[in-house]
Amino acid sequence: MSNQPPYGYPGGPQGYQGGGYPPQGAPTGKTKVLNLDYNVAAMLAYLPICWISLVASIIWIASEPKENKFLRFHALQSLILTGALIAVYIVLWIFGAVAIRIFFGFGLLVLLLEVAVGVGGLVLFILGAVKGYQGQMWKLPIIGDMAEKNS
Repeated sequence: MSNQPPYGYPGGPQGYQGGGYPPQGAPTGKTKVLNLDYNVAAMLAYLPICWISLVASIIWIASEPKENKFLRFHALQSLILTGALIAVYIVLWIFGAVAIRIFFGFGLLVLLLEVAVGVGGLVLFILGAVKGYQGQMWKLPIIGDMAEKNS
């Protein structure tokens, strides 16, 4: 058995409180805006209903101090994920509009790809909400590294 932290957790001396392992349970404290527990606020940053995740993430990044790495990380990761999904959808919509003019079957394939991206994004948002509520620093492969560096 390796002495390395599980995937998704910051490791090494710069990691979580210098140990690299996540804290036991959710972090304690309240947000500056709305006075929510940190784990509830992290969950709201991923809530994919009526742009709640976008608004909550912007609020947490704008109002929370730099020392609150946990909440700022989840808010920034959620914002980057939202932006990436929007960019992918724009590309797919353009590609689909061109593909359907060439051959109807290509347009259907692009539509299926859009559905797959939407379901995959929904799964990522739900996983992020669950992990944030549990107080874990769960990182997406590329997006998580960018969020950790800038939070």
